Amino acid sequence: MIAASTGNHGQSVAYAARLFGVKAIIVVPEKANPGKVAAMQGMGAEVIFHGATYDESKLHCEALAHEYGYRYIHSGNEPLLIAGVATEALEMLEDEPGLEVIIVPIGGGSGAAGVCIVTHAVNPAVQVIGVQSEASPAAYETWRQRRLVNAPNRTFAEGLATGVAFELPQSILRDFLHDFILVSEEEIMRAMVWMLEHAHTLSEGAGAAPLAAAYRMRDELKGKKVGLVCSGGNTSMEHLRLALAL
Repeated sequence: MIAASTGNHGQSVAYAARLFGVKAIIVVPEKANPGKVAAMQGMGAEVIFHGATYDESKLHCEALAHEYGYRYIHSGNEPLLIAGVATEALEMLEDEPGLEVIIVPIGGGSGAAGVCIVTHAVNPAVQVIGVQSEASPAAYETWRQRRLVNAPNRTFAEGLATGVAFELPQSILRDFLHDFILVSEEEIMRAMVWMLEHAHTLSEGAGAAPLAAAYRMRDELKGKKVGLVCSGGNTSMEHLRLALAL
């Protein structure tokens, strides 16, 4: 099987491939997070470096899949993937049935789509709010304009870094996402520091983005029970130093 990733999706595929004895090939950007690359390689995946951005890696990955007949696991347009990541919302609502709002980071949108499906099934009153970096707003602009939109892809937060929107998760977000906001790179880094300082949790940029959004919306959210999806702790030392230097 083959996938394109900035790191987290690739780690998931590598883990599953090792579990079932399947060869995994992960195509990543040339400057991919070294910790994530090491994790994928440590789980036995072959890592191919190609392109400056995820979007370029994805095109190369799709070409390889077509040429060699690999099973391509798309990071967004894959129903089984969305079903898998949806379990995070199920666990949140099982642990805290009183949640009124869930804020989830969006890159390709599979995680947010899964959260939307679960909350709609379990408790439609729960509001799902997406957050993306203003430096990579493709998913946000697609949701807002209700058509697939490409946009610049410049965020440091790998989990939010896509310049191309994906149709399947967007079709779900259009129906069930309550709101979608953008935050700045500085707000995300500040939230990374808050996660360390107050929650004793090491969070990568995408994982800290929901906290950045919650702080931005603090007046609107006051008095509500809010769940934040911290989607990853695989930050690099470079990004951590930048955040701590703010």
